[in-house]
Amino acid sequence: MKTFGSPKLERYLRSYGKSIVRQAKSLIKRKKRVDTGKLLRSLKYKLSYDKTTKTYAVDFQGSKHADFINKGVRGKGGSVLPKGSKHKGTSGRKTFVDVDGRRKESPYKFKRFPRLSAIQAFTRRKGITGKSAPFLIGRSIFARGIKSLSFYSQPIAATQGKFRKELIQKFGEDILDKLMIKGKQI
Repeated sequence: MKTFGSPKLERYLRSYGKSIVRQAKSLIKRKKRVDTGKLLRSLKYKLSYDKTTKTYAVDFQGSKHADFINKGVRGKGGSVLPKGSKHKGTSGRKTFVDVDGRRKESPYKFKRFPRLSAIQAFTRRKGITGKSAPFLIGRSIFARGIKSLSFYSQPIAATQGKFRKELIQKFGEDILDKLMIKGKQI
């Protein structure tokens, strides 16, 4: 484990990163959004230190589609039902919770129809039969979008106050450890 000069602060930042990743994985499992497990396996954090600005950064990472699942994807809207149906369509608007705990609209939206090959693989894994099933599922996803999980944002927003207090405490402990009075450490 490489340290950058503040051992207690770094230890706390590493434990915080592990905790957020653990909570994110738990949230995904609790919401039953696990298919192949690729997303869960890809969730990681990276602690870095910039020597020029003397700042730490905790970067939360995931697979290519992690951000789409985290923030959701807006659908085109409209009805996926045939004309003349009693039920109304959907707006396709999707929101997510940002790290400050505020609800925001998803920055992503569908520009074209989802890949049917990916949906066909999903239907095979789930045991869904029928030739038209992948098309119908794709049409629904295209119109309604993908609901956000905010799997990184929610844990960060929920622990923000505690994080700040602990961060200040650990930084203070590191300073006190390095403080010396008349050649003796306090």
